[in-house]
Amino acid sequence: MKNFQLKTIAGILAGGLFSGYAHADDQLPEIQVKVKAEKTDQYDVTEASSATKQKIALRNIPQIVNVVPDIVMREQNASSVQDALQNVVGLSFSVGDGQRDQVAIRGFTAIYDQYIDGIRDDAMYFRDLSNIERIEVLKGPASVLYGRGSAGGLINRITKKPQAHPESEVALSLSSQGQKRTSFDVGAAGEQLNFRINGALEDSSNFRDQFSLKRQAIAPSVTWQLNPATRITAQADYLKDKRIADQGLPSYRGRPVDVPVNTFYGAANASDVGYVQSDVISGTITLDHKINESLSLHSAIRSYDFKLDRNYTGIGDIKDGTTPTVSIGQSKRLRNENGTYWQTELSQKTQWGDTRHQLMYGVELGTQDKEEILWNRNNVATYNLFQPVRVNLAAMPTTLAPGTNTLNRYEFAAAYVQDLISLTPQWKILAGLRYDSLRQNRDDRTSKNLDQSRQDNNFAPRLGFVYHATDALSFYASNSTSFQPLADTFTIRTNTDKLEPTKTTNNEVGLKLDIDAKASLTLAVFDMRQNNVQVQDPLNKNASLPIGKQGTKGVEVQYTGEIAKGWDILAGYAYMRGEILESTELTSAGTPFKGNTSALTPKHSANLWLKYKINPAWYVAGGGRAESARYASPDNLVTLPGYTVINLATGYQTGKLEFNVSLRNLFNRRYFVAAHSGANDYNMPGESRGLYMTTRYRF
Repeated sequence: MKNFQLKTIAGILAGGLFSGYAHADDQLPEIQVKVKAEKTDQYDVTEASSATKQKIALRNIPQIVNVVPDIVMREQNASSVQDALQNVVGLSFSVGDGQRDQVAIRGFTAIYDQYIDGIRDDAMYFRDLSNIERIEVLKGPASVLYGRGSAGGLINRITKKPQAHPESEVALSLSSQGQKRTSFDVGAAGEQLNFRINGALEDSSNFRDQFSLKRQAIAPSVTWQLNPATRITAQADYLKDKRIADQGLPSYRGRPVDVPVNTFYGAANASDVGYVQSDVISGTITLDHKINESLSLHSAIRSYDFKLDRNYTGIGDIKDGTTPTVSIGQSKRLRNENGTYWQTELSQKTQWGDTRHQLMYGVELGTQDKEEILWNRNNVATYNLFQPVRVNLAAMPTTLAPGTNTLNRYEFAAAYVQDLISLTPQWKILAGLRYDSLRQNRDDRTSKNLDQSRQDNNFAPRLGFVYHATDALSFYASNSTSFQPLADTFTIRTNTDKLEPTKTTNNEVGLKLDIDAKASLTLAVFDMRQNNVQVQDPLNKNASLPIGKQGTKGVEVQYTGEIAKGWDILAGYAYMRGEILESTELTSAGTPFKGNTSALTPKHSANLWLKYKINPAWYVAGGGRAESARYASPDNLVTLPGYTVINLATGYQTGKLEFNVSLRNLFNRRYFVAAHSGANDYNMPGESRGLYMTTRYRF
C-alpha cells in the first residue's frame, strides 16, 4: 500500500508539471500571482464548488447547497463541525459512538460522507475547524461526482490556503463550561511562494461529568506560482484528539432517562479505561494550470493515515423494578487505516452553435486499507439507573480472542463527465454521468474466517434544468442518484458479498432568488427514495434480503444575507416526512419496522442567526435552533422530545483586535442534541447554559 502511495505521488509530481487545471466558474478567471483573499465578512455566499466541483454561482445549480461561512463560525465561537452545522436545517445529529462527527441528512445517515476540498475524508474522527474557511453541505445524492455514498447528501470542508496578502492572528478561547483553547493562523507571501500555517491546542472540559478533551492540530501549506498560468499547492494536516468516550444517557420507558444532564454512565477511572484517541495525518498536492482561454486542468492527490484507540463502556440490559438498574459492558476497538486518492479534471469552455458549454471530464483512482480489531466484555458492572455510582474498571485484556479482527481493502477507479449547458440566456441544463468500478476484499482473521469479496460496477447519472425568469429569479428541477455497495462495513452475514448496492434517487424542484445582490432566498421541494436496503432474512438470520425501502419527502427554505442596512441574517426551515417503506423485520417489541419514521428525522427543524452592526466596530447577534421530536432509532421505541435553544452574542473588532462573546442556551433548556440512529441507549444531552469568549489579535 505504501509503495502504491509513493509511486502515485511521484508520478503526479513528475507528470503534473505538463498538465493542470484552474477551477472554472462562469468566466474562467485567470490564475494570478496576487490573489485577493476571499471576503469573510458577509453571510450571503453566492458561489460554491461542492455541487459541481467547479466554483460557480449557486443560482446555476439545480440542487441545494448550504454554506456556513467563517464569519458565522467566529461570531458563534464554533470549535467543532457540530457547532457549525447548527446553522443548517434538514439534518440531525448522531452521537457517533463518542468517536466521530456524524449526521443524518434528510433522514439518511451520512457516516462516511465527509469530504475535504472535494476529496473523500471518510475516516471516523472528530474534525477541527482551525484549518477551515467554510463548510458546504450538499443536499441530495451526489454519486455523479463523488462515487459511493451520499444518499442524503455530503459535508465538504473548504480549507484555508496561502494568500498573496496574508493576515496573521493568534486567538484564545475560554468558556464557563471549561473550554481552554488557543489557535493561530500565520501567513507569509513572496513573489512566487506563499506560505500559511494554522492550528490549535486545546485542553478542555464541558458540562458532562468526567469529560476531558486534549487536542493538537497543525496544518502547514505552501503555494508555488510557477508562472501566471500554473500553480502548485502542497498541504499537510496533523491532528491528535484524545477525549473521554462519552455516549450520553440510556433510555427508560420510551424516553432518555430523567437524570441531570451531566450524569455519566462510564467508569470512575474513565481517563484510564474510557477514552478515545485519534491520530490523523494527511498530505495533499494540488496542481492548477490554465492551458488556454478555453481549457484548464486540475490534478490533486491526497494520502492519509488514521489510527484509532477507542476504549469505552456500553449500555447493556435495563431491569425495571423498585430500583431500576442498568448493566455496563466494556469494549476496546483499534482501527488502522491508510489510503490515497487521485483526482484529475479537465475543464473546457466551448460553444456549439448557439449553445455554450462548460464541460468537465474527470478521472479518479484510489486505494484504502482499513484494519479493525474489537474486544467486548458484557456485564462488567451494574449501576442504579437513576443514581449511578461509578466503579473503577480494569483495562480490557487484549489477550482475549477478539470478536472482530478484519482487514478491508478497497481499490476503485472512476470516470465522469459533466456539462453545464446554456441553451439561451434563460435556460441552462446541468447533466452528468459517472462510472465507478469498486473492488472490495474483507479478510476475516477470527475463527469464523468469513472472508468476503465483491466487485461493483455502477453508473450514476444526474440531470437538472434551470430557468432564469429574471436576472434575480431562477427555477430548477433535478434528478440525481447515489449508490452504496456495502463499502467500509461488510455486515457479517453470509451473503453480503452477493447483494446489489443500496440505491437512492432524489427528485427535486425549487427556486432561487437573489435580492439586491446582498441576500438570497432558496426554496426546495424534494422526494427521496432508497431501495435495496438490507434486512435480515426471516428464514435465515445469518443472511440478508435486499428488500428494504426508505423514503423522505420534504420542503426546505433558506434566507441568507442582508435584510436592511446593518442587519444580516442566516435562517432556514425544513419540513420532512421520513418513512421506512418496506421491511420484513420486527423490532424488539415485536412491532414491524415497516411504516415507522426514519431515525433522527424531525418533521420540523429551523435555524436562525440575526446580527445587527451597531457601528463598524460593534455588533450584537442572536438566534438559535429548533427541532421537533425525533426517534432515536428506526424501531421508534425511544423519542427525543422537541426543543428550541436560544443563543446570544456580541463582538468588537478594530484593525488588530477582535473580541467575540456568546451565550449558549440562554434559558438553560434541557434537551437532547443527538442519538445513535441505530440503537436507543445512547442519547446525548445538549449543553447547559454556557458563556464562551474568544479574543483574537492580528499582526
